Amino acid sequence: MADKKEKDKRKYPKIGQVLKNNTFQRILTGVVSLILVFIMVSNGAAPRKYKLTLGMASGFDIRAPRDIENTMKTEELALERVKEIPPVIRELELANTEMLGNIYDFFDSLDNLRARIIPVLEAGTGVTLAELLEQENLSIANPILSKMPEELKNYLFLRDTQSDIRQLKELLVRQVMPQVTTTVITEDNLSEVLQEFIKKIEERTVSPEIQQIAKHILSGVLIPNSMVDEEATEKQKKDFIEAYKLENPVMIYKNERFIRKEDIITPDKLDVARRLGLLDEQKGPDYLFLVSVFLVLLLLWTIMALFLKYFAGKIFESRNELMLIASVIILTVFLAFMAKEFIPEYAAYITLGFIAPVLTVVFLNIQIAVIVNLVTSLSVSLIFRDNLTFLIMLVMSGTIAAFLSANANQRRKISLAGLVTGAVNILVVACIGIIEKKDWTTILYEGGIAFINGILSVILAIGILPFFEGIFNMITPLKLLELADPNHPLLKRLLMEAPGTYHHSLMVGNLAEAAVRQIGGNPLLARVGAYFHDVGKLKRPNFFKENQMSENPHDRITPNLSTLVITSHTKDGEQLAIKYKLPKAIRDIIVQHHGSTLVAYFYHKAKQAEKGAEVKESNFRYEGPKPQSKEAAVVLLADSVEAAVRSLPDKTKGKIEGLIRKVIKDKLDDGQLDNCDLTLKDLDEIANAFMTVLSGFFHERTEYPDLEKKTTLNELDRYSAFAENKEEQENNESGSSK
Repeated sequence: MADKKEKDKRKYPKIGQVLKNNTFQRILTGVVSLILVFIMVSNGAAPRKYKLTLGMASGFDIRAPRDIENTMKTEELALERVKEIPPVIRELELANTEMLGNIYDFFDSLDNLRARIIPVLEAGTGVTLAELLEQENLSIANPILSKMPEELKNYLFLRDTQSDIRQLKELLVRQVMPQVTTTVITEDNLSEVLQEFIKKIEERTVSPEIQQIAKHILSGVLIPNSMVDEEATEKQKKDFIEAYKLENPVMIYKNERFIRKEDIITPDKLDVARRLGLLDEQKGPDYLFLVSVFLVLLLLWTIMALFLKYFAGKIFESRNELMLIASVIILTVFLAFMAKEFIPEYAAYITLGFIAPVLTVVFLNIQIAVIVNLVTSLSVSLIFRDNLTFLIMLVMSGTIAAFLSANANQRRKISLAGLVTGAVNILVVACIGIIEKKDWTTILYEGGIAFINGILSVILAIGILPFFEGIFNMITPLKLLELADPNHPLLKRLLMEAPGTYHHSLMVGNLAEAAVRQIGGNPLLARVGAYFHDVGKLKRPNFFKENQMSENPHDRITPNLSTLVITSHTKDGEQLAIKYKLPKAIRDIIVQHHGSTLVAYFYHKAKQAEKGAEVKESNFRYEGPKPQSKEAAVVLLADSVEAAVRSLPDKTKGKIEGLIRKVIKDKLDDGQLDNCDLTLKDLDEIANAFMTVLSGFFHERTEYPDLEKKTTLNELDRYSAFAENKEEQENNESGSSK
């Protein structure tokens, strides 16, 4: 019996283990959020009054309770009429002049070149035609001639070909070009027109050389002289459609019977009934309605999950970030549901739907914010399904709010996003109100509510931020700025107890921020992570070179023990980070900023001490893990580069750049960058960014002469000459080092 119980334990995992499984938690988050949103959306949706089926007889006489436009019928008629609009053709008048001018330029340039080159060739100086043409900078002076084969060039620079050249010019200018100017030439038929005129040239000339030269000239000057103005055509069609819809709307007026018993329900009539809120309400649960709502929401959740999986894999694998997204969506739908329950008349305009994109973009990124805003907007629009204004307002204003709040490092910036969002709300409400033929009083009233809605949404988002930061252990630009404050207790300790490490960290922060900004990461996270990356050195600050004033403690201990002390500062740093409640993203940089790098100095020192005995390299490496993000990888590189450049005795530009690229190559060859998303192009950008920062820090300074000792102009002149020669020599050395 005991054996059976033990076997069952091995076969079936404990419930606790299942609940702690990351995959299970992520699935549970999606399912729970979907169910909660479904409950609120299905209960908040207004009931239908008529059951209408597309393609079937209505069975009811239905009258419109208010004026409304049959937008689908209007759009259909406009699309039918727009087909009659011809495309807009635009002539490029200057093209013909340009082509003729290019031909004249060719022959003028050729005449000038012949006047200069033929006498030289006939003088027998030994200089070849190719050399003479190279001296003339032919690609600029005569681009068409420069592209001709050598045999044609030789032909053109014979004295006896003057008459042929004159005839060729006459042919092109007097016969060919007049026909060209009357021909419609576009990008699509350019090659066909070229072949046509080449054929005509062949018919009118005998000399094969002249034929080939004419082909090259025509190929070089022929350009389109007319085009279909696609933009103007499209604008013309759009303007026509908009004008037609404004001038010829298909209106259904109040109390007008727009559906009769015998009428077949068409898409436009069904659309009008839906927008008027006249669809059937059944007694008891409408299971078909509920299933439809659930399927729509399920599709939205599926689309969002697929988007996260393929375009934001790290977020898709993160339980906390998925819970954040789910919480934001649930909160937004809940606010819409409550608004519909208590203030149904203007619920669509007071729903604080812009919280979702603002919170999402602050915690995650703009891409996720846009998809979350879209999912939230479509979910909430099911509650207000007959309100087109609400959907457009939420999608457009929410997207704008997300973009305005992206990378917000000040609460003032988010507040400004609220004002702009409110203004966009007014614009959308006004435009849709005009389209729906609402009176101006209604438009102004609804617009005012929508404006306040935008402001309140952002204000509420700002108030919620600290709670979400604490609940989900995530960072925002605002949180990072707080951590970057020099008055942070841990940074103050670092300054007082390990000043060398502190200043090293500041420099690493400058390097990391500049590099990450170039490769499209989070520069603020890189900077703050660099500030804290060496806090583990606080445990034994004197064991690190930058904090040593005199005696080196490593001289009294073995290389193995020294390595243990050095490598332990990453784990010590993680413990301090947990103690001071630093976010996980910062802790990851602390642990990963050395990867599994070899402590080379003590490794070689141990090998020398053992005198031939085997020394395991693995005992002298950091425990890792290797950097898992761009920011951690850049901090690793910046840390190594800063230390290497600081120890460089001769800090010239060329030597600094060479050292930077050597350090990066060494880390790449050592496999320290295998687990991050950096490309070779990124590494080049990082090197350039490092070089920019370090060049500004270690720039050369002019050594001024001692004027007290140099009392004559001759002495000063000699000094100036010496300084200039020295500068030139250093520049040459720098150039050769690259």
